Amino acid sequence: MRVLVVDDDPVQRRLLMRALAPLEVEVWEARNGKEALDLLRDRLPHVVLTDLHMPVMDGLELTQSLKAQDPLLPVILLTADGEREVRLKGIEAGADDFLNRPVDLAELRLRVKGHLERRRLQEKLEDLERTLLVLMRAVEAKDAYTAGHGERVARYALLAAEELGAREEEREDLHMGALLHDVGKIAIPDHILRGDHPLSEHEWRLIREHPVRGDEILGPLRAHPRLRPYVRWHHEKLDGSGYPDGLTEIPLLVQALSAADIYDALTSVRTYRKPLKPHEALEALEEEARKGKLSREVVRAFRSGLLRNRLLRA
Repeated sequence: MRVLVVDDDPVQRRLLMRALAPLEVEVWEARNGKEALDLLRDRLPHVVLTDLHMPVMDGLELTQSLKAQDPLLPVILLTADGEREVRLKGIEAGADDFLNRPVDLAELRLRVKGHLERRRLQEKLEDLERTLLVLMRAVEAKDAYTAGHGERVARYALLAAEELGAREEEREDLHMGALLHDVGKIAIPDHILRGDHPLSEHEWRLIREHPVRGDEILGPLRAHPRLRPYVRWHHEKLDGSGYPDGLTEIPLLVQALSAADIYDALTSVRTYRKPLKPHEALEALEEEARKGKLSREVVRAFRSGLLRNRLLRA
């Protein structure tokens, strides 16, 4: 783990660096914000400890620049200013923490240690998410006809979500859930996924198990409770005819994913049929709504999103 110490006073830099020694981290040093940014061209540290008042570039400017590169990078501001206005400016710049001078070195170590542990956990979760996305691409690679399916479904679903007024954090969960919605297909044999022959009843049962398998794969994720509805329920229908749970009440954003999944399947090339035109695929979604399988509100939002983004002609 790497900690960057930024201070124009060499005595203070050495004091801070000695205080961090018990944490057994790699410590970098810089005399001002500009020097710090030059040092970080190749890679970022895990925590930044910076003085507020420095020549060339002060701590506020440095914090803003660092947050532009990585909004989650922890930045701790050191200042002798106890005024409320100074802290407000620091918060506005994106600072995560503050320490008053003269610095209590024991408190400094505890604060830095806490930020390092959170950063380490964040990186582990990011690695797990990246692994899952690689796994999803491996699923799509099993069948050339589904390449890019997850990305397209995510794009379509988000268009509908925006029309439905979904909050930013809801759209973020929907995006990840859409990318991973078919991850359970990794457990299905390749020859079944390719669909180049009539499937037996047993093979259809295996196909229909992929939402449950995906739910199980995502189980260890901290985000599992938020992503689970998209992965497990994207084949559910409002009339109870869907699978795997036969639901009759389905969240609107899950239905947005379902609509996007159907739309992309209908407008993509398949071995057994030609792709439908966008307006034909939308008519199929509207028929689903007329049959009580899909929310009319979701289909209207889906149509509106396509029109707004010029993916459908009025």
